[in-house]
Amino acid sequence: MPFYNVWIEHVALDLNQTFTYRHDAALERGMRVKVPFNHRELVAIVMEACEQPDDPSRIKDVIEVLDEQPLLNEELFGLAAYMADTYVSSMMSCFKAMLPPALRPATRRASVVYEDWFVAGDSTQPLTKKGQETWERLKDALPMKASAFRKLAKSHARSFLERGYLRVEKRRKESALDLPEKEDQTFALTDEQRDAIAQISASSHDVFLLHGVTGSGKTEVFLRLAEQALSENRQVLFLVPEIGLTPMMIARVRSRFRQNIAIYHSQMSASEKYDQYEKVRTGEVQIVVGTRSACFMPFSNLGLILMDEEHDTSYKQDMMPKYHTRDLVLWRGAYHHCKVVLASATPSLESYARAYRGVFELVELKQRIARTMPAIRMIDLRQEPVVQGFSQSLLDAIARRLEKKEQVILLLNRRGYLPVVKCQACNEVITCPDCGIALSYHRSNDSLMCHCCGTVYAFDHTCPHCGSKHFFNHGMGTEKLEQRIQSLFPQARIVRMDADSTRKKNAHARLLEQFENEGDILIGTQMVAKGLDFPNVTLVGILQADAGLVRSDYRASEIAYEMLEQASGRAGRAEKEGEVLIQTFDQDHYVMKSVQNHDYKSFFVREMQYRHLGSYPPYVYMATIVFSHDDLEKAERVARQAKERLDGVRVLGPIEISMRMKKKRVRLLVKDKSQPHLETVMWDLVHHFDRSNVKMEINMHPLMLEE
Repeated sequence: MPFYNVWIEHVALDLNQTFTYRHDAALERGMRVKVPFNHRELVAIVMEACEQPDDPSRIKDVIEVLDEQPLLNEELFGLAAYMADTYVSSMMSCFKAMLPPALRPATRRASVVYEDWFVAGDSTQPLTKKGQETWERLKDALPMKASAFRKLAKSHARSFLERGYLRVEKRRKESALDLPEKEDQTFALTDEQRDAIAQISASSHDVFLLHGVTGSGKTEVFLRLAEQALSENRQVLFLVPEIGLTPMMIARVRSRFRQNIAIYHSQMSASEKYDQYEKVRTGEVQIVVGTRSACFMPFSNLGLILMDEEHDTSYKQDMMPKYHTRDLVLWRGAYHHCKVVLASATPSLESYARAYRGVFELVELKQRIARTMPAIRMIDLRQEPVVQGFSQSLLDAIARRLEKKEQVILLLNRRGYLPVVKCQACNEVITCPDCGIALSYHRSNDSLMCHCCGTVYAFDHTCPHCGSKHFFNHGMGTEKLEQRIQSLFPQARIVRMDADSTRKKNAHARLLEQFENEGDILIGTQMVAKGLDFPNVTLVGILQADAGLVRSDYRASEIAYEMLEQASGRAGRAEKEGEVLIQTFDQDHYVMKSVQNHDYKSFFVREMQYRHLGSYPPYVYMATIVFSHDDLEKAERVARQAKERLDGVRVLGPIEISMRMKKKRVRLLVKDKSQPHLETVMWDLVHHFDRSNVKMEINMHPLMLEE
């Protein structure tokens, strides 16, 4: 009787091991089975057949086999192992991330929806004259949905079933996605685009960083490269960071290729996800467009991976396993021997540093299709009068554009809502002298804390730079912004796009279509800063531009630069000249200067100097460990014990951070110059450290520090 090692459905690191069960029939690696475990019935994934244990009488039987064919192939097993090792995650958490909800190994999971279909039977029983006529008319249309057949056959359907002319089959209900349609526009390539395509096509490199200014035609380069891969009968994966960008990419891909494409993102139902997953698995489609989780689609012949806006933090998963999509597509690209193109107008420092060193091949598009970049003007809020949060210059510019029947995008930067302390007189932010990041104000004990190293400073409400006692209080939400702009421009048709307005299914596509067809002003948070391409948008106004610069995070300047540069690129993308107005208290900050001059390279050099001095990525590898418990003292004690066990790495903390789910939380920040050594140290902590019922959560290579 064969024995099998299986992974049970629990994702906890404590249970990150296989368990042995027995089953009469042969099982294949990657199948789901139901097994008894600790007085419960759980779902598991078969790992491998194994030798008979020393005491086979203790081995329990598999209760049920759930799949006829394996769900996971050898590639996906290898990818799961890579993810588990790299991100210090359980194998089961990786399997669950890979599979659509309806196929996940879980006792409670979304079910696949089935419906009745009629197929022809082999009966020769006699029918009435009317029945025979109806059968002759409909039999060639079979198989057919039962509901549709009943409408056509009226009262004869039951008779056909009873006499064996029809059989009922259960078939998976296919989901009809409401996909955006646009007429294809095949643009004549610029010399730069032609050179970029030729460089990528001819190169022996496998990974490319396509650095193109906003509006330089990166999407057209993507589409031409996709054409090449499809002509070789290979599959193509298009990745975008957020759902809001998916409708525009879907429309471009569908209009160009006029064939079935699979769509995959978080707002789809379980049934829709399963349907799209199956289309890829069976080879029915060759192109996939999706967000982060689309990188797990079951490709068999992947020929090209295109990752748009590669810098975006949405590509980092914030739940276990806390993977970065870029790492996974590089792994899958190497597995399939296909090219990977990472594209951005504002590449992440990690990617640009790799291109700088020749690990990636750098491909550049330095000119806009429209030839001119939008004019950027900094509005100094210390000098200009402000009306309800708007400078007079911005209000005048909005009025001019509306008069010309042109469109406006207003971006409200909400990435600065942490309680940082900024002087009204000299505009300085109080920072940690050791870490160089903004200190956070804690009202409870009237102190300033560094959320990196944990040092606490007394706060005497006096600016250490100029002696002023006046500090800024940031804050305005998108709803309040919408009300204010509507009162100032009552005739304007305003579309608001934020987390609240886009919560419903297909809301992103609906709001973007509404703005394109009839809107005057689009208001939003950072989701309106990237990827949108509206030819009639000629003005972009950015409010609270400084907010992102004062975050108590080592990537504050990089995130602020990316957002401001991306938002600036939404204006003047066609024939009409664009204009960008940025309201700021600190127009001399190097981020503002780099944005104003569209100068990524000067920003890169300056920011890399700061990263080197502060010992931050990409010069080191980092991880955070967060300990959670009802009792703060216990969490801190366990964190200190963990710190003592972390050998050969630099550890900052422990520090207290904000509560989650009514639990007190304490964080350690770990730095190491060797990624393999960091992984080894973390796994050692997992395997050999007693946490005493304190929850421990590891985040490898975090893009933001937990607050």
